[in-house]
Amino acid sequence: MMSFAERYLNRSLLLEICPALVFFVVNFGWGLMAATAAVMLTSLVVVGTGVVLDRKVPVLAVVTLAMVLLLGGASLVFQEEIFIKIKPTVGNCLFAAALGVGLLFRPSFLVQTFGGHIQLTEEGWRVLTLSWIALALSLAGLNEVVWRTLETDHWVIFRTVLTPFAILGYILITRLLAEYYWLEDEDEEDED
Repeated sequence: MMSFAERYLNRSLLLEICPALVFFVVNFGWGLMAATAAVMLTSLVVVGTGVVLDRKVPVLAVVTLAMVLLLGGASLVFQEEIFIKIKPTVGNCLFAAALGVGLLFRPSFLVQTFGGHIQLTEEGWRVLTLSWIALALSLAGLNEVVWRTLETDHWVIFRTVLTPFAILGYILITRLLAEYYWLEDEDEEDED
């Protein structure tokens, strides 16, 4: 049986957290614009590394990269902090919208993404998707409150600390719902 660390603290998770850590360190050494450029470069490297190691193009990572490049580039070109500060809001809202649209498809986007690893009932997939949407929208709202009320350096700390907790939040929701909505194998039911 896999331990929690083996299952959830894998290479993919570490690659997801890497841009946030680079953003944090560079911001406090050289400021927000340098941190924006650094996170753009780091995101390119992370996605490229993922493609090389996994031999597939991760759609979510590519969409995130496009947003980082677009909004980070706008921050650098216009020398305006707001573009990089709204990136988490825009990203979480787009993620929630994509999940919502995914509910219209059969199988849903989450089933297409995780169906080989997680076996849930149809109701379980719907509840999981709605839970992820709620979390994404909560994170978007929280980002809006924080960047509008705190100084930039405090917002950077918030973003850096929140990133691993947000990822763990998705993992925890999935884990809890999987226990409740796990699709029992017909062979196991026959044996009982």
